[in-house]
Amino acid sequence: MPDLTFLERPLLKRTIFIAAFAGWADAAEAASGAIDYMVRRLQAREFAAIDPEKFLDFTEHRPDVRIGDYGERVLDWPEIKFYYWRAPDEAQSDIVLFRSLEPCTRWKRFADLVTEVADACDVRWYVTLGALLDAVPHTRAPRVTGSTSSLGSGEPLGGIDYGPSTYEGPTGISSVIAERLARRSIPSIGLWGHAPHYVQASPNPGLTCAILTELLPMLPVKIDLDDLKERAREFSTTLERALADQADIEGYVHRLEERYDSQQTEEEPGHPDPAALLRDLDEFLRQERSDDDADSPD
Repeated sequence: MPDLTFLERPLLKRTIFIAAFAGWADAAEAASGAIDYMVRRLQAREFAAIDPEKFLDFTEHRPDVRIGDYGERVLDWPEIKFYYWRAPDEAQSDIVLFRSLEPCTRWKRFADLVTEVADACDVRWYVTLGALLDAVPHTRAPRVTGSTSSLGSGEPLGGIDYGPSTYEGPTGISSVIAERLARRSIPSIGLWGHAPHYVQASPNPGLTCAILTELLPMLPVKIDLDDLKERAREFSTTLERALADQADIEGYVHRLEERYDSQQTEEEPGHPDPAALLRDLDEFLRQERSDDDADSPD
């Protein structure tokens, strides 16, 4: 099987390429969830796929087994697929949606294949969606930050202009692809949702909704988010109930609220170190226990 297979070759124009990669850069499945939601809402058509066996480690990303309609056992393998939506107005941009697990190997080859698809689809903008764990409270509106990795690229997408990325450090496949596309003078935008690091729950529909709310003004299409907003409200209510009797977490959340309210929204994420976030939480809990011991009678 070839590394890249085209099911069809749609004639697209001034295309906006939107990608998300499950795994390291997809906290609470918020970014990949945004792509899935758009594919469903736009009824986007699959047109190309990358062979996952060439790029994934199936001991890390295992296939799922399920029982089929007739009682048979069915294996569902991880998929790497491209979808397209064609704008009804010839003056508007078309959209390509790409959802993949972050590859485990052969990143340069993988980026070349994505670039091949971009070349075939007249891509003019590359937008990557991501989500990271951060010291943010679940009681505030989800934070989404944006940056661009291409300067001097002309008009901002949808009239929305972000500052350049200043991040330095370990990066993901999305940056490798952005570098490939930059060689073709294709600018890129990164949108990042910030997920509360102390909430071990996926998916997080509230953060997915926040990412899409930030993204949609850039696109030539309207997408109804009402059902996603309802799921977000239900998720928030369930989370509040789960944390209601955890006094230690309540105190930590209050400290995060004070910090969140005093900070201005950053232009881009700083990719917080998960270990540092856990150390911060542990330090807070140790201090709380120390205070409780000091206040208790002998």
